[in-house]
Amino acid sequence: MDYKKFIIYWNQRSFFVSGSKALFKRHRVSWENSLVIPGMSIVSWNMSYNYQANRQFPALPLLRKGHTYYVAAKFETVPANSAYIKLDFKDNLGESIKKIYIKQQLGSFEYPKDAHSYTMELIEAGCRQIEFEQIELSETPIIWGDYEFVELPQNNQDEMTILFVEPYHHSIPDVKSIKLDNLGNTVAITSSLWGAGNYFIAEKIESYLVELRKQYSKMRLISYGPYGNVAVKYYREFLGCPGYVTDEEVTLEEVLQNSEGLSEREIEHLKQAYQTSKTKIWYQSQGIRPTFVKTLINKIDRLQDFKG
Repeated sequence: MDYKKFIIYWNQRSFFVSGSKALFKRHRVSWENSLVIPGMSIVSWNMSYNYQANRQFPALPLLRKGHTYYVAAKFETVPANSAYIKLDFKDNLGESIKKIYIKQQLGSFEYPKDAHSYTMELIEAGCRQIEFEQIELSETPIIWGDYEFVELPQNNQDEMTILFVEPYHHSIPDVKSIKLDNLGNTVAITSSLWGAGNYFIAEKIESYLVELRKQYSKMRLISYGPYGNVAVKYYREFLGCPGYVTDEEVTLEEVLQNSEGLSEREIEHLKQAYQTSKTKIWYQSQGIRPTFVKTLINKIDRLQDFKG
């Protein structure tokens, strides 16, 4: 895994349909069915990597043999605790060699040394309704929450760089594995939410940055893609520090349309940030319009050329 965390969303191509009511909103799913009997599969995922044949992206990541992985199950059921995760590890002939069941919100497993592939299923255990957000998979213990603040300390203790980590398809890049010495003392903010949530606009991030700003005489905000660009514009306004963005613009209308639950204060601040943006463009992307498909390309290597 060359990423910190892999995000697994509901598989719209492989779930129990008969008699089901399914409401899809962005990546979240509300599913209801009173006909499913205990032990049946509600939704399943496999390791299909043939995009041309299946027209879908890999639902599950490649895992390293003999390594321990951690799981966070972000879904709620009615009744409570009435569905669980089943992992089925298979040999080179596709025969099952081991099964693991995860029945809590947080769990872990070891990928067998003789496994060649695996599948994942959400199994019915008296469930009638599910509010499904995502399942997270990581090589390191998972901190429950939507955002993480990854410290990348350097020698200079008077300056701080805030880096907004761009969403990368179904995964969060492992920023600690990438050489970013040119950024100096850095805190990288990652999000496990679809599209970085509301473009990283959240009270938790705001409170963290306001407190951090008091500790450093110099601070700068950096992004390297369209989602982070919105965050840099937003937080630069009230932190009063330089902001560096790419030329991949997301319009204010698109941000408001794709965001959920923003307060009136946040919306007004966002509008003001767009009207009076004083950010500096440090990377030119040759005018290619940002789309979700662009998130398939991990752009974090751009930062090795950052000069601010």
